[in-house]
Amino acid sequence: MITIIAKRWFSRSCGNTYHSVTVLLDGKEVGYEPFTYGYGDHYRQTAHKILQKAGICPTTGESLKSGMDKDYYEFMLESRDTSKYLFIVSDVSRKKDL
Repeated sequence: MITIIAKRWFSRSCGNTYHSVTVLLDGKEVGYEPFTYGYGDHYRQTAHKILQKAGICPTTGESLKSGMDKDYYEFMLESRDTSKYLFIVSDVSRKKDL
């Protein structure tokens, strides 16, 4: 089971959204990104990069005809399987809560 814990924070002063991501494999941390730019579900791309760096997801460098990264596309399809992936996402009101 891969658990992805994401927290999003909106900076009113500059109008940008940031997030942090923790990735767990069977309850053990495999990677963490404490602070990065990205709104909406951009945390999924950050989680995918963490999983690639940990060697859990493949890194082929291939692209689809549309130009989208094939590895990320396959991750998005696979991550729909709720028996393998759990996403926990929350919006926080303070930067220090990321």
